[in-house]
Amino acid sequence: MNLPWDKSYFKVCFYAIFTFICIYIAKNAIDGIVYTFVNLGDIYTFIMEIIKKICSVFSIIIAGFIIAYVLKPMVRMTADKTGLKRAASVGVVFFLLIIAIILISVLIIYSVDYRELSHNIKKYSENINNIYNSIISFFKRYNLYYFESVFDSINNLFYNYVKTLCDNIINISREFISKLVTLLLSIVVAFYMLRDEEKILIRLNKYSDVFIGERWSERLRQLITDINSVFSGYLRGQLTDGLIMAALISLGLSVIGVPFSVVIGLFSGFSNIIPYFGSIIGFILSVGMALISGEPVRAVYAAVLVVALQQIDAIFIVPKIVGDSVKLSPVMVIISLAVAGKLLGIVGMIFAVPTVAVFKLRLDRYCDGRCENGKSHRERIEKN
Repeated sequence: MNLPWDKSYFKVCFYAIFTFICIYIAKNAIDGIVYTFVNLGDIYTFIMEIIKKICSVFSIIIAGFIIAYVLKPMVRMTADKTGLKRAASVGVVFFLLIIAIILISVLIIYSVDYRELSHNIKKYSENINNIYNSIISFFKRYNLYYFESVFDSINNLFYNYVKTLCDNIINISREFISKLVTLLLSIVVAFYMLRDEEKILIRLNKYSDVFIGERWSERLRQLITDINSVFSGYLRGQLTDGLIMAALISLGLSVIGVPFSVVIGLFSGFSNIIPYFGSIIGFILSVGMALISGEPVRAVYAAVLVVALQQIDAIFIVPKIVGDSVKLSPVMVIISLAVAGKLLGIVGMIFAVPTVAVFKLRLDRYCDGRCENGKSHRERIEKN
């Protein structure tokens, strides 16, 4: 028995099934988007754990690449100035680097008067006890029992932290030795990366042409060139900023009379590359060393000095130097740091400026290409 064929019914059934499939796909897509936004924190944590695991496994290669990336301009400059071959230039740069590390280590070791350091440690310990007793006496005199309990809680927390740190000194020593071995192996990897850079690039270009095609390979190379240009400029800007801040903090603390001002300035200035971390470390070291030196007024001067320098750095120095190095306006640098800090924290702030700079560069290239295409199209129309 042949059933009658009705095209209208077939169309209705087809559209109904097609509509149902579209609704089902849309529902799952919306559910996925909602799940992503609801669990954004967990997804971010999961991704960061994967990244940490990868960095832990390939830490030697990653550190070697970073060292090679930082030393590459010095190798190029050495080759241009001396006319040496690449391998010889790399050897000269690493020889000078090792000599500089040895000289700095010897200078630090022989510049420290250990008797005076031991005497100062005892004096600082007595000053800490005197400061603690003075604060407790002040709270008791004015019946500020709540603040006294809060201060005791903070003191106990700090004491427990120091005690735990001392108890784990063996584990810390082992970790330091492990990191030192990793650094030495990374330096060796960096040496071979710089020496064989041309061979590595030729092989990578060959692999990219085979596996992703010449067209996309060319685009990838252009993207990597832009990223390299931006990140190298960003690195130069951050190192310049760190050098300026190290000099300013060292000079300022020396004028105030804070002990170990040069060491504190160097550590604070170059740790300033990490947003917030360098500022906090610089403030704690400066104020803490000034406080335990025996003159609380000096701690106030150190706090005002460090906060003022950090504000000048954040408002004027970083936007100007880093912005010029990556070709971003100071306003864009400030906005990038603020937005990335709110969304992704310290990690976002570290990569905010170079990421925005790469995006701006790629967007400018795209707009320039479209404008040139539009101009050439209009010219062809006018000729016809």
